[in-house]
Amino acid sequence: MNRSRYVPFERNRYFYGKLLTVRDFMTEQTYNADKRRLVNRLLYGSGVVAGLQVVAVDDKSIAIETGVALDALGREIVVPSPMTMKLSNVDGFTNHDYAKNVYLCLAYNEKPKEPVHAVGGMSNSEEISEHNRIQESYRLFVTDKRPKHPNISFEHLMFNEWAWYDDGSVSIYQYTPRYIKQDEEFEITLVIEKTLQSPPVSFEFIPQFPSLTVVDGDVDGKIVFQEPLDSGETQFVKQIRLKAATQEEGMEQAESVLFLSATTGSVKLTIGDRVVYDLNVLKQKLEIIEQDVASKIISDYYNRPLDLALDAPSEPSIYLAQLNLLQLGASYVIDKIIPQPFQDYVMNPTLLYKLMKHKFIAADRNGQSAQQADIIPFDQVKAPQPFPLIEEEFARIMPETEEIEPTPTVTTGIAEISIVSEKKKKWFQSRESTFYSEEIKHGFTDSVPYITTAISDEDIKSDVAVPEMWKKSDALISGDLSILKGSEYELHYPKLSIAIIQFPTNQTFRIAVKVHKKTDIMRVRVRWWATGAVAVKAEELPQHAHLEAAAAIE
Repeated sequence: MNRSRYVPFERNRYFYGKLLTVRDFMTEQTYNADKRRLVNRLLYGSGVVAGLQVVAVDDKSIAIETGVALDALGREIVVPSPMTMKLSNVDGFTNHDYAKNVYLCLAYNEKPKEPVHAVGGMSNSEEISEHNRIQESYRLFVTDKRPKHPNISFEHLMFNEWAWYDDGSVSIYQYTPRYIKQDEEFEITLVIEKTLQSPPVSFEFIPQFPSLTVVDGDVDGKIVFQEPLDSGETQFVKQIRLKAATQEEGMEQAESVLFLSATTGSVKLTIGDRVVYDLNVLKQKLEIIEQDVASKIISDYYNRPLDLALDAPSEPSIYLAQLNLLQLGASYVIDKIIPQPFQDYVMNPTLLYKLMKHKFIAADRNGQSAQQADIIPFDQVKAPQPFPLIEEEFARIMPETEEIEPTPTVTTGIAEISIVSEKKKKWFQSRESTFYSEEIKHGFTDSVPYITTAISDEDIKSDVAVPEMWKKSDALISGDLSILKGSEYELHYPKLSIAIIQFPTNQTFRIAVKVHKKTDIMRVRVRWWATGAVAVKAEELPQHAHLEAAAAIE
C-alpha cells in the first residue's frame, strides 16, 4: 500500500500447473498485510492501544513498558518486553536538547535477519547472500519538534490550532473549536510551554472577536497570562470562555465564518527581561453553525474524500511522552515525564459504547434529558419482541408467589485433634497415622455446606497469664507447610494432610488429619469454615470444639 493513496487490491489466482515465482509470494503477503492495515487506518486511527507507559528510573534513565500501538499507516507496533535505557543513548538525543523539552517517540521499523546463501544467485566467482526473514520491530527516538496538528488523529476535525510563538524553549499555542453553535458558550485555550531554565513568561493581547462576547478570562478587555512566581511548572493552560451571538443580535447569516484576530500592536510576549516582537499575526478560523456540533463533525468525517482519509506523514510516529530536562552544567537530569502529551490513544469500540451509555444514564439521573446530555439513548432502541414462551404465559396468569432467597451464611470454629496413637507402633510398622475429630455440628439445616480448613496458630485471648513460649503467631496457615520451612512463619508441625468427611443426614462432619512424620506434638488445632444457604442462629449452635458464629455474608 502506498503511504497516502489507495491502490486497488490484487490477489493471486491459483490453478493447477501455475509457476510460482518470488513476485507471486510477495503479492500473497502484501495483499493480506495491506488489507489489514487499511482497516486499521480507517476504523481505528493511530495511537497507543495498550501499555507503553514511560517512567523515569533515575535522573538520566527511562523505562518503557510492553505494549501495542498503531501508526498512521495502520501498521502494528509491538514492544514485546520492557526496556530500560539511558536517555543519552536514545536515537536523536543531542547535547543541545538539554535546554529544551523533548519528546520520546515510537515508530515502526523492519529489520532483516538470518542471512543465508541464495542458491539461485551463485556464480563462479562469488556467492550471493540474502536475508531469510524480516522482523517487524520498532524504533525509539527523541525529537524536540511537536507533531503537526493535522497529523494527530481527528484533532483537525474538531479543533483549529494556532502557533503564536515557538523557539524550542518557549512555545505558545491557541486552540479553538472548529465549529460552535449559535447562542452557546465555548472555550478557546492558550497552552504555554517552557523549560525549567527559561525565565518567567507573560503574554497578553487585545482580542478582536467579531460576533463573539467574552464571558470570562479577560482583564479590562485584554487576554492576559502571567506565570506564577516559583511555580516550578513547565506547562500552563489558560481558558477564555466566549459566547456566540444569535442571528437577531447582528449576524447577517445563519451560518458564518469568523476569523479571530488581535488588535494591532496589542500583542506582547515577555520572557524574563526580554520583550519578543516577532510573533505570528493571529488569524484563526471559526465557524458558527445552526446544527448540532457533533452532527457536523460526524458529517465532515464521513464526507471526506478517501485520499484525505488515507493521508499520513511519510514517517509516522507515536508521541509516548514529553521529557522535561534540567540542565546542570554540561550535563542534564530528567525533571519530569508527562505521559501521552497529545492523548494519542486508540479507543476500543466496546469501551466507547459503555462509556457513552454510562454517561447517558448519569445525565438521566441528574434530571437531564437525552438531548441535554447530547448522548444518543442506546437503551431506548426497541428490538423486535419474540413470541412469548409457554412458561412465561403460565407465569403471567398464575398468582405471584414470593420467593425468599436464602441468605449465604458462614459458620466457623476450631477443632483440637489429638494426634497421639492409642497404642505404640513397633519400629517396623508405618509411622503414618490418621486421626479424626469428633462429629462437629456445622449449623446448616437445609443444605450441605462447603467446608474449608486451615491450621490454626491463633493467639486466643484469655484472662489467664500465658508464658511467652506458649504464645502463638496469631496466624492461619493453609496449603503445604513445607513452603514456610526456614522462614519466620514456620510452624513446628510435621507434614500433615487434612480431609473432610460430611454426614448430610446428621448435619455434621469430621476432620481427618494424617501425620506423615514422627512428632512430639500431641494436638493439632484446625480452624474450619462452613458456607451454606441457611444457618441456625448463633445461640443455637453447639459449643463444641470452640465453635464460633461468623457474620453473614451480604
